[in-house]
Amino acid sequence: MSEHASDPRNPEAGDVPVEDVPVEELRRTASAELDGGGEAGSAVALRDAMDPANQSLGDALRLSYRVLQLGILALVATFLFSGFQTVREGAIGVKTLFGGIVGTPGDEALPPGLHPFWPYPVGQIVTVELRRPVEVDQAFWPSYRRGATTLEEATDAADLSKHLQPGTDGSLLTADGDLAHLQLQAEYVVEDPTSLLRTLRPEMVPQVVQLALERGAVVAAANFTLNELTELREQPTIAIREAAQQVLDEIACGIELASVTAPMRITPLAVRKSYAEVQTQRERVKTAVERARQQAATTLTAAAGPAASGQLIRLIIEYENSLTLGDDAAADEVLARIGERFAAGDVGGEAAMIVARAEAAISARRSQLAKEVRRLEGLLPAYRENPRQLARQLWLDAVRSVMEDDEAEVFSVPPALAAIDLAVDSSPDVMQLRRRRELERKKAEADAAALSLQPFTLDTRTIMIDQAGRRLERDASRGLGNDG
Repeated sequence: MSEHASDPRNPEAGDVPVEDVPVEELRRTASAELDGGGEAGSAVALRDAMDPANQSLGDALRLSYRVLQLGILALVATFLFSGFQTVREGAIGVKTLFGGIVGTPGDEALPPGLHPFWPYPVGQIVTVELRRPVEVDQAFWPSYRRGATTLEEATDAADLSKHLQPGTDGSLLTADGDLAHLQLQAEYVVEDPTSLLRTLRPEMVPQVVQLALERGAVVAAANFTLNELTELREQPTIAIREAAQQVLDEIACGIELASVTAPMRITPLAVRKSYAEVQTQRERVKTAVERARQQAATTLTAAAGPAASGQLIRLIIEYENSLTLGDDAAADEVLARIGERFAAGDVGGEAAMIVARAEAAISARRSQLAKEVRRLEGLLPAYRENPRQLARQLWLDAVRSVMEDDEAEVFSVPPALAAIDLAVDSSPDVMQLRRRRELERKKAEADAAALSLQPFTLDTRTIMIDQAGRRLERDASRGLGNDG
């Protein structure tokens, strides 16, 4: 198919093939002629020529305007919705408008949750944590030296010749002029967030509480001795809390210290190193005292039984106090009460055995005395009839009883030698007999002592006329007692 070109200047020419038309003719045919001969015609022609461009530009401007409107609306919506702020759990919020707190006086605080308000920077909801822990672990604590990482290692590495370095080693001055170290753990509660925000910035609160605790520790330590500060359980921490709370109340920040503890309270490390040995000895003393108390309780129970030992001890102490004061009447009265208490049925142990032996000795002594009385009553008629003959007979009986003893030796000396001193040796048989009798007697005494069967005998020293003079010690170590 061939292409044809028509000549606009010659309509009658008809279609002519393009390849047969010269290039200059094609250019003249495609060029446009602008006629500016008339003013109205040129304006119309220019408007007609610019209408497509104006329309395209107008459409673009209208689209851009719509997009700008949507962007502005989105920004306005975003700005307005940014005023919705959330107060998280464990915190409390306060509304501020241009930096000033707004709200009904006494009801400015906002609970946790989502709250609408003016967006920033016009308004803001400032949140504050209601409860937070604070630690003071370095302000009054010594620095560890020689690579020590624990307190025990630092104590072992401590040296009495090394002094504390101000600025490096923290310490407290106590009431008795000694130094002490401690660490504090506290927890504060924001009671009045409005007062807090009027006084402090929220990020400053932990630091302010820590400084208040440090000042409270300094003030409290000055009122306790070193031993009280390290040994008392609650009083030092109570004093620290009160002094620190006073500081917080003075600045009216609305903060309340919920709890203050001092888990570590120690003496200087060098002193603590020596103090450990003291503590060890103290524990040994406690153990010895407890052992002595148990032994005393066991001894008392064995002495008089568990029921009566306590009351008897009190009576004996009262008796000894009366003797010390020289009040013989009171001593006799207490001694009578002691005797009545020993006679009670609930007395046991060694006291009951002694009482039983005493009663047995009394019965035996009465029987012996009754026998002697009957013998003397039998001799009374003979004595009345011939006293000299009875005395001679009794003398001969005594000589016969002595002479009949196997250990007795008789030496006959002529009268002329009465003034001469003689050294006479005993018979070997008699000496052997005496030695055997002495051993048998000592063995019998030892067996009787082991069985506690020795009789209780009053002698002249233990019998006091018209006065109290007997001490009741078991071993008769003080005062007058049983030496039998």
